[in-house]
Amino acid sequence: MKTHPLAAARDRALHRLRTLVGELGADGGTLTPAVYDTARVATLLPQRPHTGELLDWLAARQHPDGGWGTPHIPRARDLPTLAAILALHRDPAHRDAAHRGATFLRRHAPTHWGGPPGHDIPVAVELLLPPLLHEARAARLVVPDVPYQALRDLGEHRRRLIAHRALHRPGTAPVHSWEGWGVSADGLPADGSGGIGHSPAATAAALRQAAHHPGAGRLEDYLTRAASAARAPLLPTVWPIGNFERTWVLHTLALAGLLHHPLLADACARQLDLLQASLTPDGIGMSDHFTADGDITATATVVLALAGRPADITVVDRFRYQDHYRTYPHELQPSLTSTAHALHAHAAAQPPHRPTEAPEPARRLLRERQGADGRWDGDKWHTSWIYTTAQVITALPDDPAARRAVQALLHAQHPDGGWGAGPRATAGETGYAVLALHTAAPQSPSSTAALHHAADWLIRWQDTRRPCDCHLWTGKEPYCPTRVDHAVALAALTIALGGR
Repeated sequence: MKTHPLAAARDRALHRLRTLVGELGADGGTLTPAVYDTARVATLLPQRPHTGELLDWLAARQHPDGGWGTPHIPRARDLPTLAAILALHRDPAHRDAAHRGATFLRRHAPTHWGGPPGHDIPVAVELLLPPLLHEARAARLVVPDVPYQALRDLGEHRRRLIAHRALHRPGTAPVHSWEGWGVSADGLPADGSGGIGHSPAATAAALRQAAHHPGAGRLEDYLTRAASAARAPLLPTVWPIGNFERTWVLHTLALAGLLHHPLLADACARQLDLLQASLTPDGIGMSDHFTADGDITATATVVLALAGRPADITVVDRFRYQDHYRTYPHELQPSLTSTAHALHAHAAAQPPHRPTEAPEPARRLLRERQGADGRWDGDKWHTSWIYTTAQVITALPDDPAARRAVQALLHAQHPDGGWGAGPRATAGETGYAVLALHTAAPQSPSSTAALHHAADWLIRWQDTRRPCDCHLWTGKEPYCPTRVDHAVALAALTIALGGR
């Protein structure tokens, strides 16, 4: 008997999910290449193999307006653009591209950096951009200065906080931006990954300072392995991220009700065992070699609770601070999604593992930060309001604020059936919108119609076999954790086809 096309599409999605789940954490996770880190490696370590290839790739990534980075995420463009300029200006073949980049920054900066930096700026940009501006001026490149004054002031504040901390242990959040403030090759803060702060750029800066240090070989090995997670010899913005990748994919499957699907159950069980083993009384970090963070800890707790495993909420409450949940200690920009995941953990964990109630101040914060249009926007870990809104909806599915947000998602669906905060729909954003509607409004006629329309978009996407490469997650520049976004799109397709 011939299989119905919709059933065949769902079956293909489930089989691709099975393969993907089996790969979670392999090679430290997979990510898209980053302009900033690739450019810094090419600039700081020009004698490494493939430097010419890196420069050619950077030049090919320049946009017609002269800048680098995603045009509809304007404040994420300055750092990769400046890094690319500094990498290219020394090469006669690419010098014109560098000067076009400097012209772009002179037009761009006054428009986008006139006021306070806000909560959704790229990771550590306040520490990293000022020294690059100084480097560019020393190279006689004409780059803007005055528009970045508020960002520079924030950076000085951050530097004072860093200076007050006596020790900067390997694998801690400040060390991730070590290239912006580390000044000594003595006692290099390399962690168990072999690199500095899980950062290719920080590792390259350390290797330049310490070429003859006994640990230089490990640093070089780290860069080689990190490149394999992106598209060698290009570098990702962060690596390794195995625990993050595992947590977010399992979270997606838990929300979709797929953890115990007959085709996926054994692969999911193995990954759940690994996740449970990595969750310590202090929490869990992006890898076993990086400090615990509140967002991954809360999300891992949700996953274990929804999988029917022990999930102690007390480890999540370690990250409670005033009216929100921190991702890292001493952070200056609180995250809406970290707080949403912590509230979801409170709701999912069952007694005796939930000895406390979710704090009302955190709920109130999320309600207060909702926009008049029903959206939640401006999160520090993801540039798309669709992702942020979907995460809060999932945490507060029965709240009146979530019902307004569902309407915002329904109104934002593109005519082609997908979702995207930018000019086109993306697989990841469409997946997160479908998960949110499935969680908060599964029976409403409007949601059902939207899910059917989304299924058509996701089937077309699956048939193209295009990889997920939408650069929407926030690091030092926007990036895509490819397995994560791929999984959410595939899981969403199974949901959207479930009622057809």
